[in-house]
Amino acid sequence: MINELLQGLLSQRRNGTWQSTYDNAAALTALVEYSNLQPTPPNFTATAELAGKTLGTARFEGYRQPSEAVKVAIADLRATKRPRTQKSGNGILHYLVAYRYRLQGNQPGRLNGLRITRTIRPANQEKVLYTAGLYVNDSLKVPVGQVYDIGLEIITDHPVDHVLITDPLPAGFEAVDNSFQTSTPYFKARGDRWTAGYQTTYKDRILAYGDKLNPGVYTLHYLVRSVTPGTFNYPGAEAHLQYAPEEFGRSASTTLVVEEK
Repeated sequence: MINELLQGLLSQRRNGTWQSTYDNAAALTALVEYSNLQPTPPNFTATAELAGKTLGTARFEGYRQPSEAVKVAIADLRATKRPRTQKSGNGILHYLVAYRYRLQGNQPGRLNGLRITRTIRPANQEKVLYTAGLYVNDSLKVPVGQVYDIGLEIITDHPVDHVLITDPLPAGFEAVDNSFQTSTPYFKARGDRWTAGYQTTYKDRILAYGDKLNPGVYTLHYLVRSVTPGTFNYPGAEAHLQYAPEEFGRSASTTLVVEEK
């Protein structure tokens, strides 16, 4: 019950704070009382091994770095050996071993508790150029040197917490970061309907996070530019719960063709 009360208290935040300075002070006092009920913070070292070879070592001291990820190429796996973990120190170690690989060809989308659809429009235009939902469509062909608005629509029919949105960028696209002073103000991404805790642009993907989503439809938009001619795999966008990854949605993958003008 105490954990549920804490989650309810955190859900009352708007833009990271509560309604007033008094509410902030009262909430922080409650959080301190809650922290005093928690066990001693972890202080240990964990090591992951495979076939006698150390894959990675991580030091967990307090909660500043609560997790560590180690990736191993499929070619380096051994069918007769299993990964092994070792821990030295005080605290509880939780670990997950996941085997992931890419299927051949373009794959349909998935609806497993969440639904996500990707739409592509020429920047500053209403016309939809391409939609990637649950079904595989034809390849997307675009000319080089153009700017496009990428829209992600996330639908949930029940309240969800800690939602991660990942949209991979194919090699032919480059994200446009409007925060730079050198960015042209002419192209604007469409408005969002999204209570994102943060949204970050990387060279190969867009990542967004929401603390809590009530039932409804949420959208976020960003701009990309077609920069490299060629044919590229365009994986589907994915939305999943950070602490329950089995509840997720994924849009269909496709093939991007960037053509010379």
